[in-house]
Amino acid sequence: MSIRTKISGLLVILVFLLMAGTGFMIIRLVRNSFLEEIKLRGIILARNVAFSAEDPLMVSDDLTLTVLSRNALHLTGSVYAYILNQENITAASPARLVRRGDSTEIVLEENLWRKEIKQAIAIPEDAPYAAKTVNDAQWGAIYEVAVPVMLGGQKKIGEVHVGIDLTSLQVASRKIQMVVGIVAIIGIAVGILGAFGLGTLLIRPLKALVTGVAEIARGNFDFRIKKRTNDEIGDLTTAFNIMAKDLKDKVLIEDAFKRYVSHQVADEILKDPDVFAKSLKGEKRKITAFFGDIRGFTTISENLPPEEVVAFLNSYLTDMTTIIFANEGTIDKFMGDCIMAIFGAPVIHSDDVFRAVKSGVEIQKKIENLNKQRLSEGQRDIHVGIGINYGEAVVGNIGSTQRLEYTVIGDSVNTASRIQNLAAGGEIVVTESVYQEVKEFFDFVPMEPVKVKGKAKTLIVWKIALPTCTPETYNQFNQPPSPQPEPNDPEPLDTPSLQPE
Repeated sequence: MSIRTKISGLLVILVFLLMAGTGFMIIRLVRNSFLEEIKLRGIILARNVAFSAEDPLMVSDDLTLTVLSRNALHLTGSVYAYILNQENITAASPARLVRRGDSTEIVLEENLWRKEIKQAIAIPEDAPYAAKTVNDAQWGAIYEVAVPVMLGGQKKIGEVHVGIDLTSLQVASRKIQMVVGIVAIIGIAVGILGAFGLGTLLIRPLKALVTGVAEIARGNFDFRIKKRTNDEIGDLTTAFNIMAKDLKDKVLIEDAFKRYVSHQVADEILKDPDVFAKSLKGEKRKITAFFGDIRGFTTISENLPPEEVVAFLNSYLTDMTTIIFANEGTIDKFMGDCIMAIFGAPVIHSDDVFRAVKSGVEIQKKIENLNKQRLSEGQRDIHVGIGINYGEAVVGNIGSTQRLEYTVIGDSVNTASRIQNLAAGGEIVVTESVYQEVKEFFDFVPMEPVKVKGKAKTLIVWKIALPTCTPETYNQFNQPPSPQPEPNDPEPLDTPSLQPE
């Protein structure tokens, strides 16, 4: 069920209840007003008769009492009248209005003279009158009013009872009911039309919001909704547009952030930014520092146009970054053709050292494949030297109040940079701390202990055994296979080896 149907249905029900309640109250108020008027009319009539019947009732003047009862029926709406004595016995023949076809006639009920009328209403003690709706055999509902006949205003000597026809009240009530019913039907019809109109007005901007949410879900953060009203829905539209802009900014920030760290690391950080924010304050932890630099790039760049240099660097750094991100490392910075990465910050893994060395191996293999392609196209081959060290460093946001940079500093980082200079093209040089962590996973070749700048002691370093693609080895790999000798032919002499030296 749509919201418009719900709103319209609710409004229709409210209108119906309002009209029904209003109609009921109007009918009841009018009916009570008519009934009050009828009661007042009956009281006045009965008191006039009681005032005139005081002396005749004292002397038992039946004729005068009968005339008084008969004359009481000349008042419009009166249907019967009778006078009771002190013993509640009729003091004269009651007078009654009887229907004769389309006309009425006043008759005297002589059979009720000196009789007790059991259905007569009782007047409470010390009450000035009694009034009650009773049922009459001929007239149906009758409003009977009874007043006492007081001698000198002090002693009760009898009662006067008159019955007032309620037909006029019923006719008036039916007319009012009809009018109220017509007004209610018109009101409900207008309410239905108004409810659906209001529902449409409310749903139209909501549909626009639904469309906007669908566009945001599809990634269209530039979608905006035009504000058409200045009410709460207009405020909601404004809030939606602000949300869309904030989401766009957030996506841009996340995208920029993911350019510094791998997508997995970025997603992990964004799950709980508070934990990440605490880590930005600066702390000491063990990390793996990774440095990779193209050997002889200055010479290469001098022989190429600037745009080719930039295009090559962008392509090269993109491939290297992809590998580092795949191993969930963090790019610290690019320094020309040199790339610096860290493993173990901001997110720590139990195998960060392995991830760093694995990244180095994959980068060298990627360079090998790239060199084969470059050499086949007549371009110069390139070679990268990589240095990796594992140790303690300070991690956090470092810089000025105007610009901060998430980085690592410390002796272990400097050591990684120094041993990177020891690595020839196509080599990965690691320190003893790295070797001890991953010696079971890679083949290492020991190197001569070295002394680097800033270190008083010599360093024990290792080199990972990797093949290197050079123009010479490339040519050997791509020589056509030698023809096989026929069975009767002599075996050729000095067959060149197809394997790289």
